[in-house]
Amino acid sequence: MYRNYELLIATCVMLLPGFAQSQAPPAKLNINAELVLTPDFCSAEMKRGNGFASVKEKFPIGEKLCPGLESGLPSVFAALKKVDQIPAPTTSTADIVLVPKIEDVGATQKAYAFSKRELVVVVEWTALDRQGKTLWVGTVQATAKRNMGNTFTHGKNMRKINEEVAEDAVEKSIQTISTAPELVKLAR
Repeated sequence: MYRNYELLIATCVMLLPGFAQSQAPPAKLNINAELVLTPDFCSAEMKRGNGFASVKEKFPIGEKLCPGLESGLPSVFAALKKVDQIPAPTTSTADIVLVPKIEDVGATQKAYAFSKRELVVVVEWTALDRQGKTLWVGTVQATAKRNMGNTFTHGKNMRKINEEVAEDAVEKSIQTISTAPELVKLAR
């Protein structure tokens, strides 16, 4: 009888929405790539509020996102080199040039310290071939939720929500790029 309950509970847990089954990481794409992390991208931030009538906030998205992309994306490709500008056509030795662009950043504003707020970042990826022609375009929407925080905890919560949204963007970028049909086909 006890064994039947274990089986029932295990079955119910697997049927719950959002239950993540462990998946093997995707295989590396047999592609040599260049990752373009421009100074503008790495310093991108959203500012809002004036500090007088509303809370002054700064979301340094690029500052958190660049190191994560630089360390996370090598797991997708046979070789990955970071560059700080898009190479001129036919000058790159890589099979593809990956160009990220922060398309949109939005954050909800809450009135109470324990209210959950959400930060959303949309990153557009473009893969170019050696001639500079577009092979693939993909979009990633990263989100993070955190309490608004009070006077004492607001700064810590701001740092955490920035870190969490950057981590989510890196994870989703890895998944999106490694499963892009055009890039998988090119890797064959």
